[in-house]
Amino acid sequence: MCGIAGDLRWEDNPKEHKVQAMVHRLRHRGPDDSGVWQSPDKHCILGHARLSIIDLSAAGHQPMVDPVTQNAIVFNGEIYNFLELRKECIQAGERFFSDSDTEVMLVLYRKYGIHFITRLRGMFAFAIWDSTQKCLFLARDRVGKKPLYYALLRNGIVFASELDALVNHPDVSRDMDDEALELYLQLQFVPAPWSIYKAVRKLQPACYAVYNRNGLKTQQYWDVNYKPKIKITEQDALDALEAKLKEAIKLRMKADVPLGALLSGGVDSSLIVALMSGLTSESVKTYSIGFKEDVFNELPYAKTVAEQYSTDHHPDIINGDIEPLMQNLIRHYGEPFADTSAIPSFYVCRTARAGVTVAMNGDGGDELLGGYPRYWLKPQAIVLGRFFGQHGSPDKLATLVAGLPEARSLPARARRKWLLRFANPELQSMMAYAASWNDPEREALLGRKSSVLHEWRRSWFEKVEAFADNPIDRMLWIDNRAYLTGDLLVKMDIASMHCGLEARSPLLDHELIEFCASLPASLKVRRSTGKYLLKKLAERYLPKELIYRRKMGFAPPLSGWLRGSLRKLTEDVLLDRRLMSPFDQNVIQRIMNEFFEHGIDHSARIWSLLMFGLWHRYNLNALEGAS
Repeated sequence: MCGIAGDLRWEDNPKEHKVQAMVHRLRHRGPDDSGVWQSPDKHCILGHARLSIIDLSAAGHQPMVDPVTQNAIVFNGEIYNFLELRKECIQAGERFFSDSDTEVMLVLYRKYGIHFITRLRGMFAFAIWDSTQKCLFLARDRVGKKPLYYALLRNGIVFASELDALVNHPDVSRDMDDEALELYLQLQFVPAPWSIYKAVRKLQPACYAVYNRNGLKTQQYWDVNYKPKIKITEQDALDALEAKLKEAIKLRMKADVPLGALLSGGVDSSLIVALMSGLTSESVKTYSIGFKEDVFNELPYAKTVAEQYSTDHHPDIINGDIEPLMQNLIRHYGEPFADTSAIPSFYVCRTARAGVTVAMNGDGGDELLGGYPRYWLKPQAIVLGRFFGQHGSPDKLATLVAGLPEARSLPARARRKWLLRFANPELQSMMAYAASWNDPEREALLGRKSSVLHEWRRSWFEKVEAFADNPIDRMLWIDNRAYLTGDLLVKMDIASMHCGLEARSPLLDHELIEFCASLPASLKVRRSTGKYLLKKLAERYLPKELIYRRKMGFAPPLSGWLRGSLRKLTEDVLLDRRLMSPFDQNVIQRIMNEFFEHGIDHSARIWSLLMFGLWHRYNLNALEGAS
């Protein structure tokens, strides 16, 4: 787990000190070692900040160069099947000089070219300079656990693991992207390939890119197809799920440093801890975070699991004094990011880092087998949704999404209920992103009509037709490609890496994802119970009252914080016209008045404005400092 950076120029050679500066800004991701390498022809410089997990010796130093081809790599992530791949290479006559997974990737690239990526089982973002082909090969893992940002320049390309490092490169513009801002207001995050900066783009998950003198070409190398279904009994499916999840956990328990688990008290992380406990003779180190307010606090549930499996448990409580953390959030995310669960995620990762370097988590369970309420459809809704979903054009569905939040009259509300529950339940996967600002409210705030959202929605509805043919699977496909990769995994990468903690997610193993995609909808949702098969598996290890309790999520007491300890900061930022530009100040003041004076819960909107304003201040200060 590391931070990577690089600079490639075809005319003027890149400057080493600029790459070193980017690496320096990534040292929180890799505090153990760092390095910079320049190609013999001077065109390419690669930089790396290392968090040592596998092969802690100097032999694992990066950038790493293949002695046979002189190809060079910088790599962020873990390849869980690298020992198997290494053995295969040795049997074919290859020699290795380290015990690292990075060297295995270099050898595989030499043998198979860019298609070696399909053989990797893990999380990764990497760059390989091909000294023979004179090109740069960039890639991200299948679900997008590891980030990669890049900026195309007049005669080259610059890339890095985090936005803050990249835009501090003096040749990368900090001009704001209006489309990205619009998407942020709707989604509360900026989805790939956009970033908040016009000049910077995100390489999308499951994609690789090749950059040479002809420019940049990207290619998707993996997707999940929910249409082919296997015939399997519930018992066989349950046993197969258990075997595959155990294997995924076992692979991720390989490390040369202390390892533990983040235990929220929810069914996903609790099951991970239970299975981990059965795979080791040592007590698993577990870490939990909670709140003083009981309605938001899951610590009692985490304690139940910790006691059942005799873990070395470390709970902690967040109070409302989070303002000192705010600037850290802004700097590390590098753009507006309004998922409030980033706060407890930061805290629990920091707590865990005091005792371990690697931590398992339960990310992905909801997107694996349908854990959110929008998935909990009745059988007749699945049948009707299958029929109507085949007769709705992507353009029409995108238009419907825009109008449904505005339904006020009884006929309009009845139509919305019919559409969301029976005819087109997959609309809920787009409706879920309207919690902050719906279309008319966002347009009033920006003072202009939408320029990008309709096409963004339409593209998802168009793509999903090829991969899923019932409403549950269509929602799963969309959520895995949009919400999971754009929000949840971004959140956990930054929350964990800000303190040099490697987070591993067994439920996001791509072979496990493919297996669950092949299961019939009845094993995912049954009798309005989401994650049906996963919960049946959990019954073998956990008490039923924990498994079937009300879903709480990881949300903090935001409304109380904004009206209390964060009120002064919120008012200072939101009433500053310079920081709130280009938003309409009258809309902001109305929202603030309704929230603070009349008790209307606009906390999500206030928070999205606050996170934008704090980012804008950080960006303006950087621009002024550079001038």
